[in-house]
Amino acid sequence: MPWCFCDRCDLGMRMRKARIRGYRCLHDVEIDFDDVTTLIGPNGVGKSAVLRALDWFFNGGELTDDDVWAGAEKRQVIVEVEFDNLTDLDRAALGKYAAGGAESVRLCKRWEDGNEKLSGRAMCFPPFEGIRSLDKAVARVARYRTLRKELPALGLPAARSWREAEKEMDSWEKAHPERLVATQAASDTYFFGFAGQAKMSGLFDYIFVSVDMRAIEQDPSAEGSILDRIVRQAFDSAQWHQELLELHDFLNKNRERIHNTHYQPQLTMLSQRLTREIEQLTTGRRVQFTSHLPAMPLPLPQVKVAIQDRNASTRIDQQGHGFQRALLIIVLRMLVENHPSPKNRTACLAIEEPELFQHPVQARVFASVLRTLAGQSERGIQVAYATHSPYFLETEGFHQIRRLVRTVNNDAPAVRIHSTTREQISARLSKVLTGEKVQLQIMRVCLRDLPEALFAQAVVLVEGESDKGALEGCAERIDPLNKHGIAVVDVGAKSRIPLAHAILTGLGIPTLAVFDGDARHGDLTQNTKEKRRTDTIELNRKLLGYFGAPVEDFPQTQVGFGFAVFHDDLEAYLRLEWRDWGKAHARLVASGQGFERKHEDTYRQAAVEAESDPPSFLADLVKTAMALALET
Repeated sequence: MPWCFCDRCDLGMRMRKARIRGYRCLHDVEIDFDDVTTLIGPNGVGKSAVLRALDWFFNGGELTDDDVWAGAEKRQVIVEVEFDNLTDLDRAALGKYAAGGAESVRLCKRWEDGNEKLSGRAMCFPPFEGIRSLDKAVARVARYRTLRKELPALGLPAARSWREAEKEMDSWEKAHPERLVATQAASDTYFFGFAGQAKMSGLFDYIFVSVDMRAIEQDPSAEGSILDRIVRQAFDSAQWHQELLELHDFLNKNRERIHNTHYQPQLTMLSQRLTREIEQLTTGRRVQFTSHLPAMPLPLPQVKVAIQDRNASTRIDQQGHGFQRALLIIVLRMLVENHPSPKNRTACLAIEEPELFQHPVQARVFASVLRTLAGQSERGIQVAYATHSPYFLETEGFHQIRRLVRTVNNDAPAVRIHSTTREQISARLSKVLTGEKVQLQIMRVCLRDLPEALFAQAVVLVEGESDKGALEGCAERIDPLNKHGIAVVDVGAKSRIPLAHAILTGLGIPTLAVFDGDARHGDLTQNTKEKRRTDTIELNRKLLGYFGAPVEDFPQTQVGFGFAVFHDDLEAYLRLEWRDWGKAHARLVASGQGFERKHEDTYRQAAVEAESDPPSFLADLVKTAMALALET
């Protein structure tokens, strides 16, 4: 699809929000879009469905009954997209759909029983919409003449035909933007008629790189291949594209004229004839034939891509997947580093699993290139991807994460979307951490502790590596946590638990925090140790308050709502309650297979090899964690 509509001097509209209804597993979801939007979640939850629904909205394609949500009562798919950041030239191009200095525009594409329609919510003068909604041109003209008499202050000139009346109403609305209100344009008519899809593609381009690489593997001469469209950013095509658009509009207008002159009248005559025939058999029923001319796509020059390997020249689709993705990365990086940004190009680059076929170093490079592209506002590029890789999570951009989880609606699978922001996290932690400390710690917590956790079904947060090893070892004896998609995350200190918990639960990830009450500090009385006792009490009370539990200095061992606490610490509990663990630990150290100090693998193996089963409290911890995974 083309990149620009006209010779606009400023970059314009950007995708702000999308609402998708009835598409595959997406019953009804609304997604906010940033410069970079990261979709995460388990397999099969709907990440790709979001990107593919938008691909249908922007680039078209065939939908079938298989694409309709399983619980739908009607065979219907609706995708609605809101754009903001409109420039004056955007508004001029969009006409009544962005009249009155509108800052945003909303377009809706609907598929129902095999038919589809692109419509726009226009800014209109309400009395005029009443006229436009009438079925017949004669009735519209009559109502227009009546309105002239009822509201002479409008200054509407006389009109002999509906075409003239419509022209006068459009002119009046353009001259009086302050009197317009938002409404679904002309009773849900087609967005700019035949030229609607072409005009939309001129204002905003959506480039979709699918996980199966179809966007590259197609015939290189095919219109709109992924490399063809990206390479177009390397040069300014405004002039030839504008002339092609003028030719396109001319052809569509003449198609419409020919259709209205020759085809539609015959359909009307056929309707009348069949109506007369059917009236001889029944009463009160009419036969009506209508027709619709599908939009004629705008033909574009084709950029062919071939790879020269010594004496052989091969198509790009004949290269390996890794090479194809590498070439895509190189082209994008070239546009970032070596080419000035052409004018008027606004686009969203949407990629399914960008980490696919890439080794870790290359994946990091790709993530950096994509974020650099999106960060250069003068290029007018947004990036959206569905990923399972922590390499594509940006610490500073965790507010750009949209986590999808599976739910059920009307006894059919559906999707819920979670996201959070720094402000929301700071508000949740207001009684535990100051806003300044949140800002200072958030990068470290996200970067070191949470990348893997963000992809888990549920998370158990622990203070240190020995806690992690012991809990995972217990779970191996009962039911391995990783089998249920549960990650045990060592955050390094009790004080870091609230921030990690707030981030994870803000993204809809069920989380259990396990920490030590450090009761042994209650016996400290020397002046040099008094501060440690005071700090422990303060932190315990803050943590219990954060989780909504009764506040006390040194809580008893317990499992609460969202948390579990040892009265003293894990080691003290194991010495008293699971002596066989201590024996197994000693054997591992004596045999040279373990370490005396706190060590994750040694603690894990001791839990596995202990002769007796884990104490009930540890077993309850494991079962509580597994129950969390069922919540998603």
